Amino acid sequence: MNAPLRISAALAVLLMGVTVTATPSVAATHWESIESLPGHPGVTVLVNDNPRVYFRVTPKSPLVIPVDGPAVLRVVSRAELPAGSSQVVSYHLRATENGRVLDREATETSAADRVHIKDLRGALGKSRRWSIDVPSGRHSIALDLQGAESVLLRLRTGTTGAANAKVPMVTLTPVDAPRSVNVVEGEKSIAYYTALPGKPVRYHVVGPVVLDLTSRLDFDSSMRGEQHYTVRVREGTRTIRDFDFKTTKAIAAAYSNLPDRTPSKFGRGRVQIPAGSHEILVDLLRPLRGAAEIHAAIPQPTVGGEE
Repeated sequence: MNAPLRISAALAVLLMGVTVTATPSVAATHWESIESLPGHPGVTVLVNDNPRVYFRVTPKSPLVIPVDGPAVLRVVSRAELPAGSSQVVSYHLRATENGRVLDREATETSAADRVHIKDLRGALGKSRRWSIDVPSGRHSIALDLQGAESVLLRLRTGTTGAANAKVPMVTLTPVDAPRSVNVVEGEKSIAYYTALPGKPVRYHVVGPVVLDLTSRLDFDSSMRGEQHYTVRVREGTRTIRDFDFKTTKAIAAAYSNLPDRTPSKFGRGRVQIPAGSHEILVDLLRPLRGAAEIHAAIPQPTVGGEE
């Protein structure tokens, strides 16, 4: 096993600008707000006195959004709070289609300043952003809520360029990881960093930015067929997102410096990181005995998620 990797946060920030690759990505080039949904009246929210249309979601009343892909569905969420509230509220949003889970968002918030529902008392939470990639075709994406009585959602769809368009990406080097491995596929060699149960990969990330994570499960000689694994993205003790993957062995990829393991086909997830400096940890939750390799990148140039 390679020696543990430890790099200063300052050096990691410098390295963020060194490695630039062209990675396939769904890149939104034009955004349109969803102003109406059948059966769900819009709620006008004033953000710094600027009106925005939101929709209310409750545990008993999910939202169903028609989307033509390929596209990105951007969701801005704000929890509804009592007037004068100082409490921190945690909630979970889930995106499904025909019962299949597409993505999840776990977050928490507290009351925001200069944001309120038009003509109503009460407080709204600070905004939390979430982006969902939608493949080609006509889709009905259901968004449901757990953990809070009601949350307001602002919905925008981003149209994309050609399906095969490539967006330049900046590879992030972690400030701490148990080891590094090289994944060789064809003539390409890409550095990944190992997440072990209880030993996460640690990144220094400056937002706002979309963090793009690619993961591969390590297969040993005893593993056959389809395997399941879960990767958690967190900041401190706060869970940002859990990604559940099903995978099999990769046919064309191999580890150049880990001869007794075979990489899986890659899994991919994206996380919206808010403004400011953040220490992001990527954990392997399941299996309890195993290892996953993580590659992190951000778009270049980054595009902020405006309200």
